[in-house]
Amino acid sequence: MDKIFIIVNPVSANHNTGKEWPEFEKVLQGSDYKFDTVFTEYPGHGSELAGQALRMGYKTIMSVGGDGTMNEVINGFYKDGRSIDADSRLVIFSRGTGCDFIKTLGINKGIESLLAVLARNEEKQLDVGCVNFVDNTGNTTKRYFLNVADIGMGAETANKVNKHSKLLKGFFSFMLGAVSTIMLYKNKDFEVVIDDEIYLNERLNSVIVANGKYFGGGMKIAPDAMADDGVFDIIILGNLSKPEIIRSFPLIYKGEHMSHPKVRHYRGKKVNIKSCGLGLIEVDGEIPGRYDAVFEIMPKTIKVLV
Repeated sequence: MDKIFIIVNPVSANHNTGKEWPEFEKVLQGSDYKFDTVFTEYPGHGSELAGQALRMGYKTIMSVGGDGTMNEVINGFYKDGRSIDADSRLVIFSRGTGCDFIKTLGINKGIESLLAVLARNEEKQLDVGCVNFVDNTGNTTKRYFLNVADIGMGAETANKVNKHSKLLKGFFSFMLGAVSTIMLYKNKDFEVVIDDEIYLNERLNSVIVANGKYFGGGMKIAPDAMADDGVFDIIILGNLSKPEIIRSFPLIYKGEHMSHPKVRHYRGKKVNIKSCGLGLIEVDGEIPGRYDAVFEIMPKTIKVLV
């Protein structure tokens, strides 16, 4: 394997990644992998570092952190809507609060699982989501994502979790965040257009645009989603009441919520969502904006080691 460029978010896993990285580094060195390591220093730094590494000729980039770190890193793989290097590969060492995307890939957490992935050196060509929106500063922005994006209650929950300590780990952090969000959240009027064929204009709880199956620290929100099938799974949570949401929580974690009469499932390559600027936009656990958004699938445009 070529030399790996490793991007570490030291504050991920409630600041434990930075503390534990020296031990992980020793394990990698003992396994004779060649690598260069850099630490992120501020939001968005992971994208800058990944882009710089690819332009310098590195082919294999490793993200060490949560799904948000992974999101930053993959955004560095693209420039002006195109891949910087079509032969580049991503390795995910998931160390964050949610660690949701690796569940879709069947990858476990931990250094032993990472070593197994590196030893196999097996690539899978995956789809990438692209969302265009106007961010909180008023600028038109493009963002790429591998896992799940949503507008609605899930985004409000992620925003709350991101602002507080994640000492309780993924499941409990998101559970507490979700419960407190439910108490205050109000459903919103959405306009949703899927592939210019399906049109919805109604009061909804959330619209989830999924490439992966899981979000929110283990919720199996899109049980049928596949990250390499060329389409999004779009999950519409209708005008659910607070008691209905609470009763549905155990079903969502098991992926058994799809039969609920107020849950709808579509597949599509392009999703236009308008919420009159009221809905937060969540992308792989990060909150880049609050405005209307257009989501498009980019089929099989990134190689990920599995």
